[in-house]
Amino acid sequence: MKYRDFGHTGIKVSALGYGAMRLPLQGQEGEREVDMEKAVPMLQKGLDLGINYIDGAWRYLNNTCDKVVGQAIKGRDRSSVYLSTKNGIDTDLKSWRKRLDIQLKNYDTDYIDFYHIHGLQWSLYKNKAVPEGYMKELHKAKDEGLIRHISFSCHDNPMNIFKLIDTGEFSSMLVQYNLLHRHNDKAIAYAREKGMGVAVMGPIGGGRIAFMSRLKPREGRTLPELSLRFVLSNPNISVALSGMNTMEMIVENTETAHNDGPLSEVEKQDIQAMLNQVKDLDDLYCTGCGYCMPCEQGVDIPSNFLLYNYATIYEFGGGILENYERSLGKRNATADFCTECEECIEKCPQNIPIPSRLKDVTDYFKKLKEKSK
Repeated sequence: MKYRDFGHTGIKVSALGYGAMRLPLQGQEGEREVDMEKAVPMLQKGLDLGINYIDGAWRYLNNTCDKVVGQAIKGRDRSSVYLSTKNGIDTDLKSWRKRLDIQLKNYDTDYIDFYHIHGLQWSLYKNKAVPEGYMKELHKAKDEGLIRHISFSCHDNPMNIFKLIDTGEFSSMLVQYNLLHRHNDKAIAYAREKGMGVAVMGPIGGGRIAFMSRLKPREGRTLPELSLRFVLSNPNISVALSGMNTMEMIVENTETAHNDGPLSEVEKQDIQAMLNQVKDLDDLYCTGCGYCMPCEQGVDIPSNFLLYNYATIYEFGGGILENYERSLGKRNATADFCTECEECIEKCPQNIPIPSRLKDVTDYFKKLKEKSK
């Protein structure tokens, strides 16, 4: 594993970090929690292969994320594992601080290395985080030794990320960056210039790049490998977080992270070919993060968009209507159940106008069904 400077923190982090958002779950829908028997060995495998940065959050895995990470690091040298977690300011200040205490208990640790305001936007920072005392509470927790560094994760536009960087309040940031989403390139370079550590989420687009592109990379590479190589070739990025949920994925990604040098000419050509394939995706780029869920009407928003992309942009064809009706229709989760309540819009990190896009999905599959009769 290769290690990189994490801004001016004095810490070297593994080029590949473990995003603990997509670990295996068990239990009934609505009551699901992390599958400890499967997830703990996965995290430990990543640590054994040299990963030293694990990222979680209060809400991940139905609030069981911190517990599984705590189990995975038990008995290890705490000073060699860097814990990153998040806490959204979606509650009152007292309850927000209580979450930190619960997270420390779940991790079974005395401190958290990088504590993020989850999904921070410039307007939220300016109108709530500062005037209502959340930043003051963060500094208090830092003074008490409960957190080592104040950080933020962000899905705001790049210019507002610049403003957050310029506050000088944060040691590191977590933003999105991959082949499909390169809008944050300049903000990432600026953060590094200012001495911040830069972690990026979704280096493989939540797995969607691999599903959506029909490119067959050369040099024996897989699509996820090529996508990760693209991210790691950016010298301004400290650590790329991958939500790995199989042992094979962990091994492949750690091997890729070991080779973090410049892209070869063949890789550059293959990446350009992939970009040409996905150029129409910008208007409907759903990462599958699930932040828009649950929908009160039961619509499975990410799955609707994924199948729609399969059918329209990538022309997968071959039973896509049958797949749509089987996987979504049987549980009344298709796009036509949308009532345009618009509650999902403000939750979407990608700012997708979800109700209007769901109309497109409904119209497409309705026409496809009529055509198939």
